[in-house]
Amino acid sequence: MSMIYKGITDNATFVASSLTFGTDEGKVCQVTADDTVGLCSDDDQFHGVILTIERDNGYCVMKQKGYVTLTYSGGVDPSAGYTKFLADTNSNVKVDAATGIEYLVVQVDTVGKTVTLFLG
Repeated sequence: MSMIYKGITDNATFVASSLTFGTDEGKVCQVTADDTVGLCSDDDQFHGVILTIERDNGYCVMKQKGYVTLTYSGGVDPSAGYTKFLADTNSNVKVDAATGIEYLVVQVDTVGKTVTLFLG
């Protein structure tokens, strides 16, 4: 099946690579092949967030723009303002000031370990 991206501005449907319905929604992902997205590995740059996965695990919707709340890990808590992030081992995010990609952080919950950021 060939995907058509004309007119899409923020959320797009992709072939799901090793994603599981009911488990992987809300995790960061990356493009892994033509028309295909999969979960990130530790220290990967992420391209978006998995919004939904079809029950047969064949297709998913990736969010690429707007605000999103994600779980974070690591010994460094993010703070409001611009912060650099990479994916962690569970396809969540972690602060990585050296090689991460910069995102605008608007809210941090250090107790719940969640961060709300603007994807672009």
